Amino acid sequence: MRDFTDSIKFSVVRDNLEKNNGRICCEICGKELKSINECHFDHIEAYAKGGKSIKTNCQILCSDCNLKKNDKELADFLLDEKAKKFLEGNIIDEDGLNIKKENDSLNNINIELEEMTKEKFDIMVSSFIADKGNITKVDFNRVYNNLPPIKYVYKYYGDFSSLKQEFNLKQIVWNRETIKEALENYVKIHGDIFQKDLKTCNGLPSYPCIIKYYPEYEGLNELKNNLFNLKIRNQWTKEKVIDEAKRFVQKNGKITLKDLTLKNNLPTARVIYKYFGTMENFQKLVGSQISKKNELITISDIDKYVEELFQARDRIFNTRKDLLDVFPVSESVIYKNFGTFDLFCEKYNIVIKKKKKAKFTKQEIDDIILAYIKGGNSIPKVAKDLVKLGLPSRDVIMRYYKDWHEPFILYSKLYEKIN
Repeated sequence: MRDFTDSIKFSVVRDNLEKNNGRICCEICGKELKSINECHFDHIEAYAKGGKSIKTNCQILCSDCNLKKNDKELADFLLDEKAKKFLEGNIIDEDGLNIKKENDSLNNINIELEEMTKEKFDIMVSSFIADKGNITKVDFNRVYNNLPPIKYVYKYYGDFSSLKQEFNLKQIVWNRETIKEALENYVKIHGDIFQKDLKTCNGLPSYPCIIKYYPEYEGLNELKNNLFNLKIRNQWTKEKVIDEAKRFVQKNGKITLKDLTLKNNLPTARVIYKYFGTMENFQKLVGSQISKKNELITISDIDKYVEELFQARDRIFNTRKDLLDVFPVSESVIYKNFGTFDLFCEKYNIVIKKKKKAKFTKQEIDDIILAYIKGGNSIPKVAKDLVKLGLPSRDVIMRYYKDWHEPFILYSKLYEKIN
């Protein structure tokens, strides 16, 4: 969240009053501020550079100091952009930081969120649409788009559809007729349709939207078969499920919920429950080891499993997945007994080398990628490999960059020039 919460603002105001003997003063120049309208709640470390919207990163400034700080941050941003262009081999202009923009009105807007008005919001959104041709909810979460938080969409327009309508953007109203028409048109062009195709950019509704208006069908496959007579890859009968499951058990020794994937040529859990009622009944029928119920596994049981597993092996693993692949207890059971996975590892002295971090700042992302490049590693070919390599995910990187490849290319060129 880019804006500070009311509770954080209250706490910062209270601390400021205590610090200044009952007065509210600017943290930089000391000017006394008489009303809330004169106060600017500022990120000490800029939000665009990874600063968090927390109390320790919030300060109260007067309008003059706030504008000066914004000018400094803008200058820093422009210098960053010039540095990127230079490293990419482009010729940079010689006009210092006086970069012209097509929309001069946008330059005069102070994007300080505490001063956001509908007029400013509309200008920012209009400028973005003029540049990109469209706008989506995701665009409001990308720092580099310089858009206000999405909460202002709901504040000024009520919902996202009303905003798109106001800016004359095409907004399809989905119902049974429009859904069927969109699916038919897509099938005519592409010959088939899959769940991964259900995206706005393809002119299609989402999967939940389809199920909402066609509740008589259990899923997309059944809808495809009934409406368009399309061939479905797996029509699971009870006999076919049993045959495939027995084959899998012969090869792997057991079958669990996590094994029920198309990759293993097995049906989904929904099919299992439909034909067999419970996973336990299914496992008995196909000769698999029976999965222990979560509620029956205690810490004492886990103690025994740990002792058995680590008698003849090291307690160091590259990733959490590597550990769970050999540990007989599921992750949900671990959380149930320990609260967090870290506490579980701490108790049994288990070391996970590559831990997934919940939230990264831009500086942390840059440091990790630069260290990766310095290690002589090549740029990952696909986004799904990022986490496997111990790197931040595609979505995390794209919070600060327009393309997940961008920082890898940038730091590769930088490292080449240095060496």
